[in-house]
Amino acid sequence: MLTNRYDDEIIEGFADLFRGGKIAIDTGDFRPWTNHDGTFIEAQGEEYLTKITDHLHADPAIGVYPLFAEEDGLKVYWGCVDFDEGIQESYTHAKNVHQILKQLDVQSWIERSRSKGYHLWVFFTTPMYARDVRAGLLAVCDIVEAPTKEVNPKQVELSERGWGNGVRLPYASNRQRGGYNEMDNPEYSFSMVPVATFVKDAIPNRVTPEAWEPVRALYKPPKPIEVPVPTVSSSTPLRGLSKAIRTNGPKGGTSGDRSRTLVALACSMFREGYDKPTIYYELKSADKDWGGKYANRTDGEKILWKIVNDYEKVAWENDEYYKRRYQQKTQGQSKTETH
Repeated sequence: MLTNRYDDEIIEGFADLFRGGKIAIDTGDFRPWTNHDGTFIEAQGEEYLTKITDHLHADPAIGVYPLFAEEDGLKVYWGCVDFDEGIQESYTHAKNVHQILKQLDVQSWIERSRSKGYHLWVFFTTPMYARDVRAGLLAVCDIVEAPTKEVNPKQVELSERGWGNGVRLPYASNRQRGGYNEMDNPEYSFSMVPVATFVKDAIPNRVTPEAWEPVRALYKPPKPIEVPVPTVSSSTPLRGLSKAIRTNGPKGGTSGDRSRTLVALACSMFREGYDKPTIYYELKSADKDWGGKYANRTDGEKILWKIVNDYEKVAWENDEYYKRRYQQKTQGQSKTETH
């Protein structure tokens, strides 16, 4: 049952802050909200306002996909960095980024997320190019050595049907209380800012394009990845489990979990003796064949190369058998290096 806990001004202000592309329904999983006729609900307008009212008052909780297209490019009304490094470490990262933005005269907000981390939000007075918002957030995170894995918007280019990644909205009525999903005042650690206080403060302190420009200007594009030439020809047929993974692809086809399947392929290839460059080029080829999850992203090659680097050791430590093989492999390398 709806209550009159929040007046129209607060509800409309909250909705205005979190405008975006499409709405996601959050009922355990997180997915685009479709109408009975198969259409999707826009994160603006009267229907969106109704969903925001339900989100704050009763059920269900929602999220928003920030990206929407205008004639001159993809834009957003907000940016959000998700830190999931554990409560205390995430809070430290969020406060550090908050402090840097404050020194640049940019207002940001910290929210304790539903599990083990924190979100940092920045709201804008007008639609902003997604690339500029992402670049600015990446830059300030780099300054304080905060993780940049979950900087939203996560995409600045999309395929025709793509929406990018969405984010759960704070202050859902049906979620755990006691600070979770509520804004925090970093001047008073682990405080709980009421939604009305948040909205009344956030609306007049939204960031203008002019105020964001010094933040965006801090961004330095990453150096191009230099990938060594593989020692095994790309025409060499795969074998064993690697061949099966490569042939079968993700369970469910291109709508399946492509990231996890690419990781599985990398791990299997490590175990079967392929070197890093060969694995990288095979992942790149597989990604393209499986629908191009990363092929159309400006940081796609960086992500694939990171998979290769991150999972070299993991490939050998998934269970006791592979852990022993990894130890034998590294011990053998050590002996070779000492001679």
